[in-house]
Order: sequence, then C-alpha cells, then structure tokens
Amino acid sequence: MRYRQDLTEYIKYFTEHRDCVICGGQGKLWAKLEPFTAVECECGFVWINPYPNSEGLDKYYRNYVGDRERETELCKKRIMQYKIDANFLQHFVAHGKILDVGCSDGGFLTALSDGFYKHGIDVDSEAVERARSKGLNVSSEYIEHYEGEFDVVTMRGVIEHFPDPVQAIDSVKRLLRKGGYFYVCATPDVSSFCADLYREKWNQFHPVEHLSYFSVDTLTKLLDGFDYVLHYHPYIETPYWRADDYEKIVEYCNGKQGVSPAFWGSMMNVIYRRA
Repeated sequence: MRYRQDLTEYIKYFTEHRDCVICGGQGKLWAKLEPFTAVECECGFVWINPYPNSEGLDKYYRNYVGDRERETELCKKRIMQYKIDANFLQHFVAHGKILDVGCSDGGFLTALSDGFYKHGIDVDSEAVERARSKGLNVSSEYIEHYEGEFDVVTMRGVIEHFPDPVQAIDSVKRLLRKGGYFYVCATPDVSSFCADLYREKWNQFHPVEHLSYFSVDTLTKLLDGFDYVLHYHPYIETPYWRADDYEKIVEYCNGKQGVSPAFWGSMMNVIYRRA
C-alpha cells in the first residue's frame, strides 16, 4: 500500500511545528517510524510533529486517486464499505442538501440515496473529473473557499488528512445550517486497542497521509458548537473483517512482527448536530 512505500523523500517538507489543537499542550513521543514522529498530548490527541508544509502535501496528493485504484481488491472493499457508512448516516437523515468534503471520485456520494441533493469537493483535480463523469456536482476547491448552506456535511476518511483541522471544522460550521448533521466516518480511532498496542505498526499510522489522530472524546472537544449524537466502530459487518484477526494479534503479543490487522475499534463513525 501507498503508506508502506518509501516516504523518506517527503521528510524535507516536514517543517511545520504545532502544539495540540485541542488544548494547546505539547506532546510526548507516541510513535516513531523513521524519519517521522508522532506525539501525544495529555488530553489524548495524537499528531505528526513536525508536519508537512503545503508544498509537500501538494506533491504527495498528486494523482492520489490514480494510485488508490491500482489496489483492485481494496477498491472493491471500499465500495462495500461506502454502503455501510451511508446506511449508518441514513438512519438519521435520508434527504436534503449534502456536501461530501474530500469526495475523491464520488464513490461515497453515489452510495447515498437519491433523496440527497449531492455536492462534493476535492483538491485532486483528476478525482473531480472522474466524479463529474458520473454526473455528480463536484468541484476542485478547498473547504475554506467553498460557499453554500447544507443540511449535511460529511468527511469520510478525511479529517485526519487536514494539516489544520480547526480551520476545517470552522468551515464546516459556516457551511452547515443550524440543526444540520456533520458526519465523520472511516477515520482512525487512536484510543483503540490496536493503536495503543501497535503504535507505528498500527495499520492506520500513515505519517504523510494521516496527520491527526482523534478519539471520539478529542474529536468532540474540537467540535465547539456541535452536539454529539452517536458513534460506532464498524468491524464484523465490514469487508475488512477476517476470522483470524484475533489470532494475528495474539501472535504479535508473543513476539511475531507485522502490521496490525483490521480489528474492532480501529475505525470510527461519529455523527454530530450543529447547535
């Protein structure tokens, strides 16, 4: 996978230092995958520090969707997971004007019911063109520059990628009507069993892609002006579940090396409502 390839060429772009975006604290070492470092604040928030500047991020995400599509089996699983994540949201809201932030080629928007008036944005221009070829209303824009008012805003596997999640959340608040829903899904949960056990070998530890690592608690603290509604951790019902995942963890605890398997708690879906 992309994050296990040689990423040392990107370290020259890791020039930005920051304190905890939740409480302003300074983190202590949580994990290190040379040459990248992740730190953890006392409040539980974990982040890559130093993190990459805009030049490095632009370089990394060039043709991002094209690289993902080379992983054929993972693409098939991702499409199945889109439906699971869409169904969870649609228990709360099944129609209205929706904006999918970081929509890629529109796969998640397509999985949503036709009761939604669908919009999407993504910084990858190639992904946007692919989404438009499906008839979706998608544009290549950054969220802080986007205009409109929506009943639902979604970030599927996205919030952990933002170099400035505070600015991203401020933009969501601006775009979302009062009483509207904000859905964060398919994002890593750093309070999970596997995250704590494996650290830099956790399968969600991607030092260039994933810059921020939230738990439900720290994400909720970040979302000032939003009310927490519900969360859950998809696992057994997903295409990523395997019967021997537990056995792999036992083997790791007994000294066998390797990256963590899929496991309950590693990924979270959380719904909020704008107050």
